[in-house]
Amino acid sequence: MLISTSTALRNTVGYEKNIELLKKAGFTAFDLTLDGPDDTKIATYFAGDDYLEKAYKLREFADSIGLPCNQSHAPFGSHYGDATPDTDLFKKTVRSMEVASILGAKGIVVHPMQFKYHHYYKDELKEINYRFYNDLLPYAEKFGIIMYTENMWNVRPVSHVIIPSTCSWAEEFCEYIDMIDSPYMKGCLDIGHLLLTGESVSRAIEMLGPDRLAALHIHDVYPQSDAHTIPFLGNVNFDEMLESLKKIGYKGDITFESGTFERHFPTEELQLSALRLTADIGKYFKSKLEE
Repeated sequence: MLISTSTALRNTVGYEKNIELLKKAGFTAFDLTLDGPDDTKIATYFAGDDYLEKAYKLREFADSIGLPCNQSHAPFGSHYGDATPDTDLFKKTVRSMEVASILGAKGIVVHPMQFKYHHYYKDELKEINYRFYNDLLPYAEKFGIIMYTENMWNVRPVSHVIIPSTCSWAEEFCEYIDMIDSPYMKGCLDIGHLLLTGESVSRAIEMLGPDRLAALHIHDVYPQSDAHTIPFLGNVNFDEMLESLKKIGYKGDITFESGTFERHFPTEELQLSALRLTADIGKYFKSKLEE
């Protein structure tokens, strides 16, 4: 069981330095985040025609310091429209899958479409997402990388209160994974998003089970803020998470998506301290799961 976190500092220190800091902090893998400053775009580093050369170079660097890439994250984009194969977002998603596969990632998070108000368009969104993931499936097979869908949240128009959205509830999350019916389609459960939408941590983990649940996004939040901070600073019940993961015999890694925390700090020394604390929490979680 590897302990990893996202490359949240990539836009300030670059990918190589970010990966180096994760190694120094005590992580045993890294989550390659591939969205850019505009989250509908792929990271600037991989946006040019030389993206393959850069991907192989970054893989060589990561291998040289002994830090593998365990998973990745495609550009977000699901708020901004339907990603059909002729759209820029779809093409960027395919490129991100190729890059992640070169880095050695087992899987890549590809957010489900949620650009329509889920309360009224649940069935239509499911049809759109079926086509979206089905269109991506040949690329997952080609690159040998698993697509991870994720439980999402949205905001109510006008009031901007956080509300459930695509895959917020465990039943729909399971349906989305099952409808593709492929070993290249699994789930990444975002622990913070569960609290935002009111879904039970234990219920979600146990309904997904060890065959659907392949990856995690671990971070802490507040009831109306997707804070993406480290565990124990917000309102998520992490004892419940650990108990349920242990109950189902979770087979994946411990992966944090708490980059907001280290991005607060202005110097490399403080960023490294923040990352060490996150890695230590990961080691604590691993020890509890292995008891």
